[in-house]
Amino acid sequence: MRFLTGLLVLLTGVAFAQLPGTLELQPSSGPAGTQVTATVRGLTAGTSVELAWMSADAGWRVGDGTFDGITATETRTVLATATTAADGTASMAFTVPEDYGYVHNLFVESGGERMARQGFTLVPTLSISPASGPVGTPITITMTGIGYRFWESVWHLLYDGAHSGWMSAVTGRGTAVVTLPASGAVGLHTLQAISGTHPVAYLNQQQSPNYKPAIPTVLSAVFEVTAGGAVQPPGPGAQTLPRHGSAASEGTGPTVGVDHTSGPVGSPIALHASGFPPNAAVELRWSTVTGNRISGGGWDESERALTSTETDASGAFTLSFPTPDDLGGGHRISAVSGDASAALSYTITPSVSAVSPQVVAPGGDITITLKGVGWTATANIYTVLLDNGYIGYGCGFNSQGDVTIHLKAPGGEGTHFLGIYPSIYQGSVVSPGGPTTPDANATYLQLPMLNHADHPGEELPAFLLAFEVRSE
Repeated sequence: MRFLTGLLVLLTGVAFAQLPGTLELQPSSGPAGTQVTATVRGLTAGTSVELAWMSADAGWRVGDGTFDGITATETRTVLATATTAADGTASMAFTVPEDYGYVHNLFVESGGERMARQGFTLVPTLSISPASGPVGTPITITMTGIGYRFWESVWHLLYDGAHSGWMSAVTGRGTAVVTLPASGAVGLHTLQAISGTHPVAYLNQQQSPNYKPAIPTVLSAVFEVTAGGAVQPPGPGAQTLPRHGSAASEGTGPTVGVDHTSGPVGSPIALHASGFPPNAAVELRWSTVTGNRISGGGWDESERALTSTETDASGAFTLSFPTPDDLGGGHRISAVSGDASAALSYTITPSVSAVSPQVVAPGGDITITLKGVGWTATANIYTVLLDNGYIGYGCGFNSQGDVTIHLKAPGGEGTHFLGIYPSIYQGSVVSPGGPTTPDANATYLQLPMLNHADHPGEELPAFLLAFEVRSE
């Protein structure tokens, strides 16, 4: 009995008292969409019951520039209702919802009291679309049933055995969608998903203390690269985030407003102001963060003069200037004229230039430049894939948002691809049902976050670049 209680705690994180009834599920495991019959026995005849599916509302725990793992609160969803027959039994059918993977508690409840319990294992799945196409074809990889607890929240993706990065589904409620370009020679290529909350996949999970027989240790799919011209990605400018709309400062007194509150480096900012002294000089100031996490000196927020202008006879002015070349993230734009001032927030979003040169000899030099890389623990690095294999990352904090990467072109002639993905640099990995560790190197940090829509903290884009290797 102690063993069974311990197993129950291991699977669910909660110990339950003996309940009056029993619940059987047929089947007891399967992916989202599985049709299940739930049969409860041992209750009083004529009892009205509800079948409740227990899950969680999970989210990233992000502070002021920091990353602290995952948080979750329990949720309850009624899947079916019934009334027990004369023999105290009732059968209810339900469809497994699209949800976080692994074990979910199912309770039979009556009048708010729990009468029976059983666990259902929601099994992860992997699918790709399309299944074939020429080099550069966007392969959409969809994985369902990713968990949110520590040992269940990370799946690593491999392309032809090369580690591409990791997938999570904390904000996607168990579902991750990733797009990679088809790469390699004409023929078949294998994609594999393997779980493991570490920098690399855990290859012998069937021998792990956390192993669950219903959960596959490897999910895979095969893509066929066919002959034909390479499919080129959109230009870098088309891969930036959309600019946020207009805004104005709040409060009484002078006001300033902008046509956009975000944009990449170099994008125009149109600023307008009113309520300042008439025919007066105005200084426009820009705040930023300077420093790093390595030298021991830390970092500070500072402010510098950006430009100056004068108000008209009514105390208003308009001004247009490019988004400064600076760190990504929030900055304060202040307009100051004597004792009169107004300020608002503006966000620099990341951008990337094309690979230079676009055509290079085998082993030749190539350069990639990113702008607007941030400073927080969730935004200060971007990771790089070459032909779907992870090769490293670049940090933009110490260089005020500029990340310039120098690489050597591969030896194989043809079209090659560089994937550039946001990541998490460091933090304490707090997770429901798992340990707390401040060790950034012991978890999934500093890895490409392939489904970047699930990225914690800032909204950050991913980029895909192409170049050609050609012998002279």
